[in-house]
Amino acid sequence: KAQGYQISETLVYQDNQSAILLEKNGKQSSGKRTRHMNIQYFFITDRIKRGEMTMKYCPASEMIGDHFTKPFQGVLFRRFRTIIMNVDETVPDADLAWE
Repeated sequence: KAQGYQISETLVYQDNQSAILLEKNGKQSSGKRTRHMNIQYFFITDRIKRGEMTMKYCPASEMIGDHFTKPFQGVLFRRFRTIIMNVDETVPDADLAWE
């Protein structure tokens, strides 16, 4: 807003469905392991209730940002590498090696 842009709401992708329920419903979704959480940790729940933020499920296999934090192998590694580095999928791995 300070830079002159109007932002209606923020969309956050999450791959943990239990976290989505906890964020949407607050303490009502908490079980034995999350009841100890203090109310200060429900900042996201408040933002969702105000309509400022929306949580949406995104499977881990589609979370491109996970490529930077998790050690992927095989097909998933190649898929994210292709997207992030804009590499042609038809090029063999040997041709992509740095010399």
